[in-house]
Amino acid sequence: MSAELKPIFEPRSILIVGASELAGEERIYSELFHSLLQNVSSYEKGKVFIVDLSGKIEGSYKNVAKVKAGLDLGAVLLPEKLLTKTLPKLLTKQPKAIIIMTGGPMEELAKATKRKKAAIIGPESIGVINTKSGLIAVPGRWQIPAGSVAFISQDSCVAENILSLATTTGIGKLISVNKNFGTDESDILSYLSGDKETRCICVYLRKPRDGRKFIGALAEAAAEKPVIVLSGSPSAAILEAAVKQAGGILVQDMREMLNGAAALARQPPLFGGRIAVITNVSGPAELFEKYLARKGMVLAKPSPVTLEKIKKQHLGAEISNFIDLGKMANYEDYKRVAELLLSEKEVDGIAMINSMKATSFSHEDLRKITEIAKKSKEKPIVDVALCASFDAAFREIISESRLPIYPQLEDAAEAVVILRYWGKIVRKLRNLNPSG
Repeated sequence: MSAELKPIFEPRSILIVGASELAGEERIYSELFHSLLQNVSSYEKGKVFIVDLSGKIEGSYKNVAKVKAGLDLGAVLLPEKLLTKTLPKLLTKQPKAIIIMTGGPMEELAKATKRKKAAIIGPESIGVINTKSGLIAVPGRWQIPAGSVAFISQDSCVAENILSLATTTGIGKLISVNKNFGTDESDILSYLSGDKETRCICVYLRKPRDGRKFIGALAEAAAEKPVIVLSGSPSAAILEAAVKQAGGILVQDMREMLNGAAALARQPPLFGGRIAVITNVSGPAELFEKYLARKGMVLAKPSPVTLEKIKKQHLGAEISNFIDLGKMANYEDYKRVAELLLSEKEVDGIAMINSMKATSFSHEDLRKITEIAKKSKEKPIVDVALCASFDAAFREIISESRLPIYPQLEDAAEAVVILRYWGKIVRKLRNLNPSG
């Protein structure tokens, strides 16, 4: 199946089928078609062909019949009547994969695709994204931060929501599948489990097409990388229990999924529950301690020797349950303390809190502080940048960083809890397979 799905994520040729000048209620399909063409036009890993049934776009074909056979990927964005008329013609051209971005009668689609070898994504799929190769085959206007998290959604609207919210997470790959038709979520999950560019997989499920197949694919993937599952079903107790048993990380909402993915894609697992906090403001650190306590986490208690070294290096530091370096602290201050704590046996992970209002901490300090994450291959680090202006410079720092950076304390606390949960899964897997 992996070989069959490669043309979806890494096509060497793409055919976009739509109509540029529809009228009335169908005009929206033309608008989406234009935005899809604009997004795909930047793809440089393969040749892009266009079929415009309106016959208005320069350099396009006016019908599918004139397109050469054997292209890798076809993407169709047409209203229902034109879709049911065009799809059979497209299938005669034997594309390796087809994405159906609009809805259509299932019986007609099933009849058209019966005994066809093409992998079918959809109907009602948002499309596919692979930021590594520059493939943005989705309609709409988006600013998509590159990353190493892959998203699978059984709902195109949820997939759109992910595109809107994943600003601190980053997207490597994204695809939405139909819960009743075509290639299913289990097939995509199996493909992504072997994808070297993907460090974490997120799955939104309405209902698995084949529960046993999905849990098998999940167990296979979780042995390679973290898999976060968000279920939309209000009565999914059996599914959720099976997800946990298979090594999946079950979350309750979109925000928790994105917060966890941002950390899992960038940091190692958290193998213990003791978190050291470095801050330049005490109030938020106290709140962060409270958020962690709700989840059964505790703040670390470094050894007296380590604390004494910190006091000597930072004369104005206030040390309680956390280390407050004061409002004048900069990158170098955080770096020195973090390096001491990373070598401390009583510390399992570090959370850094930097208020960027009424302090000396700057965007440049934040950019430099991300380098600390490179020094920690065994203990995770998360950062909270409070009162930061969410401008282009800030988004660039987040997208390029190996350090997960959150704008809110609660977001970082959720990430720490998920890192801890993943640490327990990894330890369990290692115990089951000591040589692995």
